[in-house]
Amino acid sequence: METEKLIARWQVLLNEPGDAIASPVVLQERVDILHRLNQLGVREIEGVSIFTSMEATSALMREITRASAA
Repeated sequence: METEKLIARWQVLLNEPGDAIASPVVLQERVDILHRLNQLGVREIEGVSIFTSMEATSALMREITRASAA
């Protein structure tokens, strides 16, 4: 049950319009969801490796942090 709820929330976050996608809060929630799914033994989400998704989300978070510091 928890896995299904996390995946549903993940899909909502991916479909957020505009700047919400790049919001640090949204990105952190995505990372938190991915970590929890990994703990629950999920290895893929929507056909993509959890680790690949984590890396991509973390990279986007770093880009936003660098851009806001400049």
